[in-house]
Amino acid sequence: MTPSPSSTNWKRSLVDPPSGQRRTGQPKCDRTRVASQTISSYSRVAALSAAHCAAVRHLDPFDLLNESVVRFGRDGLILGFNRESETLYGWDRTTVIGKPFPQVFGEEAEGWAERLAESDKWQGDVLRQTSKGPIQISLRWSARRDTDGSLIEIFETGRNIEDVRQLRRSAEENAFRYDNLFHAIAVAFFEIDFSGVGAELKRLRESGVTDIRAYLDAHPTFVRHLRDFEDILSVNDAAVRLFGAENAEDLTGFRSGRLWPDESLPDYVNALMAVLDEQTHFVCETRLNALDGRQIDGLFTVAWSPETRKRGIMVIGVMDLGDRNRAHAELARSESNYRNLLDVMSVGLIEHDFTDVDIQLEEYRAEGVTDLETHLLADPARTMRMLDAMHIRTVNDQALRIFGVDRHDQVPGGLRWLWPQDSYGIVARAIDGRYRRVLMPPTETRIRRRDGSVIDVALAIWAAPERLPGQPVMTALIDISDRVAAQQRLEHVRAEFAHASRIATLGELAASIAHEVSQPLSAIVSNTIIAERLLERRKASIDHQVLPMIRHTISAAKRAADIISRVRSVAAPQSGQAEPLSINDVIIEALQFVRQELVQSCVSCTPVLGAELPTVCGDRIQLQQVVVNLVLNAVQAMRDSLSQAGSITISTWAEGAWLKVRVDDVGHGISTDQLERVFDSFYTTKTGGMGIGLAVCRSIVEQHEGAIIATSLPVGARFEVSLPIGTH
Repeated sequence: MTPSPSSTNWKRSLVDPPSGQRRTGQPKCDRTRVASQTISSYSRVAALSAAHCAAVRHLDPFDLLNESVVRFGRDGLILGFNRESETLYGWDRTTVIGKPFPQVFGEEAEGWAERLAESDKWQGDVLRQTSKGPIQISLRWSARRDTDGSLIEIFETGRNIEDVRQLRRSAEENAFRYDNLFHAIAVAFFEIDFSGVGAELKRLRESGVTDIRAYLDAHPTFVRHLRDFEDILSVNDAAVRLFGAENAEDLTGFRSGRLWPDESLPDYVNALMAVLDEQTHFVCETRLNALDGRQIDGLFTVAWSPETRKRGIMVIGVMDLGDRNRAHAELARSESNYRNLLDVMSVGLIEHDFTDVDIQLEEYRAEGVTDLETHLLADPARTMRMLDAMHIRTVNDQALRIFGVDRHDQVPGGLRWLWPQDSYGIVARAIDGRYRRVLMPPTETRIRRRDGSVIDVALAIWAAPERLPGQPVMTALIDISDRVAAQQRLEHVRAEFAHASRIATLGELAASIAHEVSQPLSAIVSNTIIAERLLERRKASIDHQVLPMIRHTISAAKRAADIISRVRSVAAPQSGQAEPLSINDVIIEALQFVRQELVQSCVSCTPVLGAELPTVCGDRIQLQQVVVNLVLNAVQAMRDSLSQAGSITISTWAEGAWLKVRVDDVGHGISTDQLERVFDSFYTTKTGGMGIGLAVCRSIVEQHEGAIIATSLPVGARFEVSLPIGTH
């Protein structure tokens, strides 16, 4: 095509050197002729350029750039068209290389001479033609000339203005978001100028120090010196609040060394070494000074990019850990208090991990087992497998004492060692409860200590109702061995009391029998002796028939009397084992024996015991039996009365040479005619009574050289025992 005048003018402006570099001795008409000749050679150059397009296409180094690069020769022909140019304009480079750029881009050349007249660089926005229509392009031009100022070529870089605007908008939005985030985030941020510290460390290296870390560790004064070379450039709102400043200006413009206490120097050194080692960031927990004198526990972070590192700028973040540390300290105190509480408790507490147990339970559930307790008891090996799956997470000191284990002892895994086989029923019941999601009620069982001995314990189990995986199961144990032993001794004493009561009853019965039978037997014996004497005067035939019978009767009667005597001597109350006794202790011990009867009968018993009473000499068991009989007699009397609530009062006191014991009840009382016979054997006013208890009381008291009397009260009855004071 024939260039338009505007194209000729454009070419002239390209060929002319810029102001100050024009070649002398060359008329303006010559430059015009050169431009005309140049334009007329477009087609020839285009043909030559097309021949090299294929080679040029794969050799253009500007393909590595992410923006359009177009190169023009001094003749205005396109010499280079990189890959981004193809993307921007929509044309393949082979179709445009060698063509005049006004022809390709559809723009006028007017004004370009002026834009390059003062400088070889220009930038601006132009309207360019593309395969999809005209678009606004942001251009930058740079002219390359030879040594005499002649134009060699022009480099043009371009971007779609919409893309540039979008990038600007994105950058502005990012800056806005960063600024908002910088000030809105709860972490305190500082921008620090680290260049002064870097210069000091550089001088330190130049002075011959090779091991910077060792030098800093050995010279804390130099570390303090370094702190004063850090300038705070900017801070966010969180930093103002955290460090007790009124505004950002209180923190900016001064050295950050004020924020570092000496105790945190090692952390500061670690941060310096992270910078010197070119780590991407550094994080530690440390303590810093606030402006108001407080100390701040914070998570200290240092971060930098390659760009900010070059400028010596670092971003420091400080997250306030005060609340967390206080919460941790409170949690530690709570756990310590909890542990101390557990360890001082008299109850053994064990926290179990039932994770493996729950796995087995799911297996049984999948098998369709419904009655797991029966299933486990059918084969002890199944229970053992369950015990092996139980693990102890934690245990208090009392539980260790119950187990006979030291906290540092090694014990087998699982709990099989703890449970003897005769206690597998309790284990199976507890596991079945977890299987059915119900808690087993507290119970008593036996466990095996580490030394192999077996003890009695009270057992209670707790687990969360939802039975979530990993939730602990708590077990509480109380060693009841002493209580069980005491109960066994109590049962033994009760058996002795019952035996003594039976013996006393037998004694009373024997006495009554002896009283009632001795006289008839004596009469029989007397009459028989007289008959014998009379018959001795008769004939021999009578002697032969009667005398043997009479003699046999006498012998049998004597034998019966001997038997009664022997029974009476065996059953009679014995003197027992006399010892100095505290009557108050005797009463307290006796009340333990009748506690169950009192509870069942809804009767309260109130001891009103004198202080510092003298001792009495007697048999402990026999005197306890007196108290027991009197209390039971009162209970039975109130049970038969119309009283809604019964009460018994037992009082003790010293009176002269006697120690007094008084038992008052609120029963139906004793009538006057009954008072005369109340201590007689086999006399009773109670339905089903035997009339033995009070008779035994009188017998024992009299054996102790004491006395017992009964009186009737307006409401109830009173029995008063008098025992001599003394130790013999």
